[in-house]
Amino acid sequence: MKKKYKLFIWTEFEPEYTNGLAFAIAPNEAMAKKMIEKQCELGVWKWGKLEVREIDIKVARCVSGGG
Repeated sequence: MKKKYKLFIWTEFEPEYTNGLAFAIAPNEAMAKKMIEKQCELGVWKWGKLEVREIDIKVARCVSGGG
C-alpha cells in the first residue's frame, strides 16, 4: 500500500515583528512537527494556526511579510 502524505501548513508561525510560515509534507502532524523542529535552530515557541491539505488536490498559498 502506498504511503499517504498530507501538507501541513502553519500560518502565524513564530511571530515576532511579522507572522512566519512553516510547512511540511508528512504522513501525520507529529512527524511534520518533528521535521520542522529539526529545521529550526532555536526550537519552536509558537506554532500558530494549522491547515491540513490532502496532496492529491491543487493548492497554493502565499504570505506577504513586512515590518
